[in-house]
Amino acid sequence: MRHSPAQSTSGYRPAEIRTSKNFFPGQPQEFSNQLDYLQTLSVKWLLVSFVAILAAACSDPDHGVFVSNSDTSDVTSVSLGNDVAPTSLAEDVSVPTTAETARSGWTTTTSITVESTDPENTRECRRLPESEERPWIVVNDGVMGGRSQGVITTEANQMQFTGNIITEGGGFSSARRLIDRGLDESDGLQLRVQTDERQYEVLLTDVDSQAYRITYYAPLETKGDSWQIVDVYFDDLEARIFGRRVDAPPFQPQKATTIGIILADGADGEFSLELDWISACSGTLS
Repeated sequence: MRHSPAQSTSGYRPAEIRTSKNFFPGQPQEFSNQLDYLQTLSVKWLLVSFVAILAAACSDPDHGVFVSNSDTSDVTSVSLGNDVAPTSLAEDVSVPTTAETARSGWTTTTSITVESTDPENTRECRRLPESEERPWIVVNDGVMGGRSQGVITTEANQMQFTGNIITEGGGFSSARRLIDRGLDESDGLQLRVQTDERQYEVLLTDVDSQAYRITYYAPLETKGDSWQIVDVYFDDLEARIFGRRVDAPPFQPQKATTIGIILADGADGEFSLELDWISACSGTLS
């Protein structure tokens, strides 16, 4: 609500300033002199300014917003700092949510396996260890009022991620886990997966991006529904905030904090993905 500026008191004698309407509706208030009048008016303006600032701070336009398809024509520039630590698993979980962990535990692996999982380009790949302390969890569109469902189960150290997407009011489901020691100086990932040929994406965050709710995405390009090894290169990652593309610094694998798989392809229906392993890859074998 806007209020007209108070009439100037310049030229008035103190005796003439006897009454003034309160800034808020109410009974007239008497002032003994001009100084009392000005001081009271200043206090009221400060009170109104404080209320306006508080209201603006409490209304975060980003909360509860998720755009399943990125808008490449509307790119926002984001500058990241290095002095803020991550506080949550995922950037787009802005309100409390129920995260379902895998129903059966993984066999904890403490060593990192170095292998050539892609003989054709002889990349050096290091298998990411699974840990009961860093389990896979499900993050659904319930964080924004959606009704999609996702469930994680494990069998023989393979993760099954299944569920149902409902686009009305939401439209996504994801499986995510924390990373303990980053991804070193790798330049990409390899995943051995079996899918239903829907359009899944790999998601990643690092220490700096997570503090600003930025997540990096890249398509998980599969062919057919059989088991296959898929490459994801960090150069192909796209930075987004709540599904909207932003111009942000590149993903920092050595500072990686979260890895996951998300389905937000804009289609209703059941889905199924199985994951055997994930490896961080770089360069060529020596």
